[in-house]
Amino acid sequence: MSDLFLLTTTLTAALSIVALKAGRPAAVAAQLAMFLYLAQQGRQHLVSMPYIGDVAVSLDFYKMPFVATSIALGLIVTLYAPRYLEHIQAARWYYGVHALYVLSFVWIILFENLVFVFLALELSIITSFLLIWYFGYGDRKRVGLLYFIWAQVGSILFLVGVALSGHFVAEGFKAFGLASLLVLVGLLVKMGTAGAHFWLPYAHAEAPTPLSALLSPVHVGLMAYWIWRLREGAGWPLEALYAYGLATAVYGSFLVFREVDIKRALADSTIANMGLLVAAAAVKHPLGYFALALLFVGHAFAKAAGFMLSGIYIVGLHTRRFDELRWDLKIFAIAVMTFVALSGVFGINLLGKIGVALGAPHSLSVVVLLIAALFTTALYSFYILNRIYRGGAGEVSVDGEMYISTLASAVLPYILMPVVLLWFL
Repeated sequence: MSDLFLLTTTLTAALSIVALKAGRPAAVAAQLAMFLYLAQQGRQHLVSMPYIGDVAVSLDFYKMPFVATSIALGLIVTLYAPRYLEHIQAARWYYGVHALYVLSFVWIILFENLVFVFLALELSIITSFLLIWYFGYGDRKRVGLLYFIWAQVGSILFLVGVALSGHFVAEGFKAFGLASLLVLVGLLVKMGTAGAHFWLPYAHAEAPTPLSALLSPVHVGLMAYWIWRLREGAGWPLEALYAYGLATAVYGSFLVFREVDIKRALADSTIANMGLLVAAAAVKHPLGYFALALLFVGHAFAKAAGFMLSGIYIVGLHTRRFDELRWDLKIFAIAVMTFVALSGVFGINLLGKIGVALGAPHSLSVVVLLIAALFTTALYSFYILNRIYRGGAGEVSVDGEMYISTLASAVLPYILMPVVLLWFL
C-alpha cells in the first residue's frame, strides 16, 4: 500500500499545484486521481520517527464512507463551480487550493499517527482560510481571521491533548484526565457544537459557496469519526456525550428560525447536524458506527446540495434573502429532495437517525431529549423549504453545470438508501 499511497499522493499533490495555474481541468484530474486511494486496503507503515513513533496510513471498512464521500463531493463541487466563480470574479488559482483542501480531507482520515492527522488538519485550515479571505462575502477578512483562530484553537487543543497522553498512534490510543479532555474539547470546537459554535455561522455563511458546500458538511463532520475512533481509549463519558450531542441538535435547530438568509440558515443547521453526529459517535451499540457513517454521508450530500442551491440563487437572482427567492419546477424539485433528505424522514439520513434512536441510554430524560432532537432537526428542514416556497413561483436563470451538480448531490441520499438496505439484508 505504501508505494501506491506515495504514488497517489505525489500525483494528486502535483496536479493540485498545477491547478493553481491551469485551473479546473487540473483540479478535476487531481480529484479523479484521489479515487486511487480507494484501491488501497489495509494498514501500511511509512516511516518511524523519534518520539511520535510509527507513521502509517490505513483504509478499512470503517474509513471508506468518509474518504469516498469526501472525494466524490469534492469532485461534484469542482464541476459545479465555474459559473459561480465567474460570477464572483475569482482567480484561477482557486481551483488548485480547492483540490488541496479536498486532499486534506483524505489525509485526515487515512493517517493513523495523530500528529500527522493534526498536520492534515492544518492543511485544511490554511486552504479554506485562503479561500474565505480572498473570495468570501461581506467582512470576509474579519470572518476569515475568526475562522482561522478558532479552527487553530481546536486543532492545538487536540494536539496538546495527544502530546500529554504520550500515545501518538490511533491504534491502542490511551488518554486520561486533562489529556483526554483536551482531545475531546479540541474536536468539539472544530465541529462547532453548542458552546463552541459561535464562529461557525459566520465562516460557513460568508465563505464562497463552493467552499461552504464542503466546509459545512465534510470538514467539520470528519471530526466525528475521530471521536468515535478514540472514544474507548480516551474513556469519555459516552452517555453524557450522547445527551450533549442531542442538546446541540435541538439548540442548532432553533437557531435556524432566526435567519432571513438561506446561507446563514444552512450554516446554523450544521450545528444541529453536528450534534446528531456527536450523539451517533457516542452510541455504545455496534449500530452506533453505522448511524455515524450514514448520517455523515447523508448530511454531506444533502447539505452540499443546499449550499449549491443557494449559489444558484446568488448567481441567478443576486440574493440570499428568503423573501427575495423564487422557484420554478426544476429548482423546487431540488429544494424538496434536499430538505426532505436533511430532515431525516427519508433517505439514508432516516436510517442514521434510527441508529441514533436505537442507541439511546435507558433514561427518560435522554429519551425526551432524543425525541426533541429528531423532531427539531426535521422541523428546521421543512421550515427552510417553506420559506423558499413562500417566495413564490418565478423564473430562475440557472447554469447547466450548476444545476446538474446540485441535482446529483441532492439525489444521492435517496440512491444510496436501497444500496445500504440491501447490504444489511
